[in-house]
Amino acid sequence: MKKSAKKSTKKSPKKAAKKPARKLVEQSRDLCYVYGVVREGFDTSRAPAGLDDAPVALARSGRVGAIVSRVPESVYGASAVEENSGDVAWLSPRAMAHDRVLTWAQEHGGVIPMPMFSLWRSEEALNKSLVAQASDLSRVFERVSGADEFGLRVYRRDAALLASIDDFDPEIARLRREASAASPGQRYLLEAKVAEKGKDAVRAVAQRMAKQIFEELRAISRDALSRPLTPEAGRVPDATLVLNGAFLVDRNRLEEFRAAIGAHVRDYQSRGLAFDFTGPWPPYNFVSRGGRAALRTAGPTK
Repeated sequence: MKKSAKKSTKKSPKKAAKKPARKLVEQSRDLCYVYGVVREGFDTSRAPAGLDDAPVALARSGRVGAIVSRVPESVYGASAVEENSGDVAWLSPRAMAHDRVLTWAQEHGGVIPMPMFSLWRSEEALNKSLVAQASDLSRVFERVSGADEFGLRVYRRDAALLASIDDFDPEIARLRREASAASPGQRYLLEAKVAEKGKDAVRAVAQRMAKQIFEELRAISRDALSRPLTPEAGRVPDATLVLNGAFLVDRNRLEEFRAAIGAHVRDYQSRGLAFDFTGPWPPYNFVSRGGRAALRTAGPTK
């Protein structure tokens, strides 16, 4: 007789419930990077590549729109931008891409430029900003439409300006005439006085010429700004910046404006002034008031 098989009392182990694998890296979301604001119907189909070669598109919103790219928050979030903005190797190609898109837009219908790293959380949030500020943006377009920005930086070269100072300062000219006719001892004293007064005269004459140049060019421009005298290293060696002007010039007066620049160069370059003329640019300095961007955000992202 066969023995009946005993049932095993051992319980089969229960399979542990699988937990979802922990993500080692959180998936990055995209932000909406805004280059500038454009009018309704603007065509971006032939726009150049944007930051990091990202495609450039149009975010539409009624009477106005924005030219934008989608960028990763991991690279362009507030903390990432703050960390990298002091790195020229990181910042420079992005500044060039930002300017490239805006310059193209200015040439193909006009644009209200936005500062670099103007970011919204989503296109929906951007559209709300555009709708809320549409009237203000339309007035900005009226102010800058049909005009381009030009920059003029004027520098003084002290040695050259001092050599021609007699043409601008009668007192210095008189002292020099007296020195040339004086006895050796007296000449030494007069020449020392000329040298002392010459430094102040050079500064005063350069400031007077810079003001004259600015006022004459402003009369030809739709708008003009005298910007802070912030020198750029190596821009014009051995020279001191005396005028940093930005001019909004109607396109139908551009030749007149260029001719006026040329006349000032002919009059003053040989007498000690150096000129650095740039443009045309999008109207960077004429689309905001009080230092705020034309399209306002609450912070680096919105």
